[in-house]
Amino acid sequence: MKSSFYIVVLLGIMFLGFGSSCRKDELTVNPSDKLSFSNDSVYFDTVFTTLSSVTKRFRVYNPNGKRIKISSIRLAGGSSSLFRINVDGVPATSITDVEIDAGDSIFVFAEVTIDPNNELNPFVVSDSILFETNGNEQKVLLVAYGRNADFYRPDQFLGNGFPPFSILPNANTVWTNERPKVVIGYLVVDSAQTLTIEAGTQVYLYNNSGLWVYKQGTLVVNGTLQDSVVFQGVRKEDEYREEPGQWDRIWINQGSLGNKINYAVIKNGNIGIQAEDLIELGDAGQSRLTLSNTRIRNMKAFGIYGVNYQIEAWNNVVSNCGAYTLALIRGGNYNFRHCTFANYWSGNVRSEPSVVLSNAQTRPDNSVVVAPMDFSFLNGIVYGNLQSGNELVVDGLADAPFNWVFKNSLLKIDNPDINTADPLHFEAMKFNEDPGFADVNAQNYKLTASSVARNWGSSSFVNIPPVIAEDIDGVSRTTDEAPDAGAFEFVP
Repeated sequence: MKSSFYIVVLLGIMFLGFGSSCRKDELTVNPSDKLSFSNDSVYFDTVFTTLSSVTKRFRVYNPNGKRIKISSIRLAGGSSSLFRINVDGVPATSITDVEIDAGDSIFVFAEVTIDPNNELNPFVVSDSILFETNGNEQKVLLVAYGRNADFYRPDQFLGNGFPPFSILPNANTVWTNERPKVVIGYLVVDSAQTLTIEAGTQVYLYNNSGLWVYKQGTLVVNGTLQDSVVFQGVRKEDEYREEPGQWDRIWINQGSLGNKINYAVIKNGNIGIQAEDLIELGDAGQSRLTLSNTRIRNMKAFGIYGVNYQIEAWNNVVSNCGAYTLALIRGGNYNFRHCTFANYWSGNVRSEPSVVLSNAQTRPDNSVVVAPMDFSFLNGIVYGNLQSGNELVVDGLADAPFNWVFKNSLLKIDNPDINTADPLHFEAMKFNEDPGFADVNAQNYKLTASSVARNWGSSSFVNIPPVIAEDIDGVSRTTDEAPDAGAFEFVP
């Protein structure tokens, strides 16, 4: 009897399960059974005309107890729509008879390419995706903000190690902030050419793209405290706003004394500034870059990379780089005043110190080239989160003069090869004392009230021409006991 009872119960359970499965597989035709969506609207941040947007996605759910058939999924704008869709791997403007099991879902992907027009300000384009199910019509709105821009696309494809590039068409080119500038490939400022970039100009660089100031070319960036010039990747979506490695670098070769970058923001590339006297380009005379009031951050490799160059720098903040914030090799003449180098890189494990100095360079053929080098770091800060505790490496060869010195600065250092008591290299220093930045996670390197950098600078270094009586934010350095170390003067 017990066996018969268990058999009856088992058969009943099997029957119930089978019946439930049949109901789930059954196709609903009830007009009350509708779809639900993870988003009722999909928004695209500013998209430059002629460039495709990032791909957005959302999910379409069947919350009902039976399988549902979507008789039609289509763009309301049809084939003339600026948007494109892909339904579970199938690209089309219109797809029919898509079925979703009970309680299941599918993905819909969307992207947009916007046609150019004559508008200077951002404008809106929109469409919708229509879903027809059991006589019901539901929709998901698509909205994109378009922006016209001046585009520079490559027209030279030499190969042999050269990246695709184009050359500025005029000897003297001025970029204003009327429209953004979009650079695809490398844009070359050729010999005897000058590119001047005025305040407020937004420069967007595509993947693997850069600005190349060739031998005897000149770059002049005229940002202001109120309107910086910004160099960044082309993606405007939130997830890309502080993402490193979106473009390549600003690369400046030898032969010009007039390179100047003032009040710029250079972010999210591979190398911020590479100022390099290339042996392959031959002797072109003295090379000089003046760098002031500039913020360089989120570089996948280096913030500033100097090779046998002359750089005068003040009021700069270089932060969060995958390798060095400052790498200077094979000689040159470098003077940094009131600069903050703060490397709290979190993209992966950083193994390199923030600053490396060397008067030598190992070439691709393994030959070593040495040149005279002078380096001074005055009223500054070098700090970071390197696990070894050391943010400075100095590697010089006796084949050429190598003079380097830090004065009235804060430095994180744990390097047995460097004697921090040596007066030839260190004067009035604070070692391994946390500078007390406001918020390193938000890359806010202003000083707090308890910062040991307060009043640690020397007024004599402020007054070296050009006098830098104000910090990067325009705050006076002369109203209290002494200037603070770093790019920021403390504000109560």
